[in-house]
Amino acid sequence: MRLIRNKYFQYLLVGVVFLLPVIIRGVPTATVTLAASMVYTAIAALGINVLLGYSGQISLGHAAFMGLSAYLSAYLTKQMDLPFLLSVLIAVLVPMLIGLILGAIAVRLEGFYLAIATLGFGEILRQLFIEMDWFTGGFSGASATYPKVFGHTMSKNEMYIFMVCLLVVLMMLVYNFVHSSSGRAMIAMKSSKTAAMAMGVNVFKYKLTSFAISSVFAGLAGVCYVHFFRHVDPSVWTAALSLNLIAIVVIGGLGTVGGAVVGAVVMHGLPELMKGLPVVGEIPGVPLLIVGILMIVMLIFYPRGLIYIPRDIKNFFQKRASRAKKGEA
Repeated sequence: MRLIRNKYFQYLLVGVVFLLPVIIRGVPTATVTLAASMVYTAIAALGINVLLGYSGQISLGHAAFMGLSAYLSAYLTKQMDLPFLLSVLIAVLVPMLIGLILGAIAVRLEGFYLAIATLGFGEILRQLFIEMDWFTGGFSGASATYPKVFGHTMSKNEMYIFMVCLLVVLMMLVYNFVHSSSGRAMIAMKSSKTAAMAMGVNVFKYKLTSFAISSVFAGLAGVCYVHFFRHVDPSVWTAALSLNLIAIVVIGGLGTVGGAVVGAVVMHGLPELMKGLPVVGEIPGVPLLIVGILMIVMLIFYPRGLIYIPRDIKNFFQKRASRAKKGEA
C-alpha cells in the first residue's frame, strides 16, 4: 500500500501506461501519434502548472516558446548538423532567457495586464516565424529528422519512448521542486504576495524562477514535437495552443503534478473517442463542441480538477462506511 502511495512509483506507472502503445503489438500508428500528442502537451502543461498553479502567474505566449525551440532544434540538427543533445541545450536555453525577460516584466504587471503582454509577445514571435523564412521556412514550415544520439538514429517508436521517459523525469523533478524551500516560497507568493514579502520571500527572484522553469518545459515540448512529427510550421504555435495549455492545467487540477497529465489525456483523448461514436462523430466539429460543453460544466460544478476525483470517491465511501458503523452502534 505504501508503494502505491509513493509519488515516484505513481509517476513510473504513468510512464508504463504511456509506453503500452509501443509495447503491445498491432497497435495502430495513429494511436502512437495520439499518445505522443498527449505526452508533449503534458510536458508543456507541467511548465504552465509551475507558473500558474504554484506561483500564480499567467502566460498566453508559451506556444511561441514551444515553436521557437522546435525551429531552433530543427535548424541546428538539420541545417548546421549539430549533435542532437547540443541542439536541445541551445533550443531550451534561448526560451529560458526570454522567459527571464518576461519574468522581469511580470514584476510590474499582474493579472489581465500580464496576460495581454505575454499574448502580444507570443504573437510577435509567431509573426517572426512567418517572416524569417531563411530560418523557419515561412508558411511552408521547416522539416526535421529523428534524433541521432551517440551514432544511433532513433526510430519513431524510440523517439516516443524518449518523450515518455522525459515526461516521467520532469514529473519527478517538479514534485521535488515543489516540496523544496523554493517551491514553498513560490506557493506562499501565490497565496499572498504581500504576506510572502513580509516573511522575507524574494518575489522578484521567484517570479523569474517560475517563468524560467515554464519556458524550459515549453522548449522541451517543442523539441519533442519537431523530432517526432518531423515538421513544424507557424499555424501550430497560435494563442489557441497557449489557451489549451491553460485549459489542460485547470481541467486536470491546478497546483498538482498529475493534473497536467490528466488534462492532456482528456483534452486529446476525449475528442478522438467522441469521433468514434455513431451520428455524433460523423458530424464535423460536433465532438469538439460537446467536449467543450462538458469542460464548462465540469469547471462550474467541479473546479478542483479531475485529478481529485479518485480521492473524493474514496472519501465518499469512507464517510458512508463510518456513518454505517455509527448507525449500527
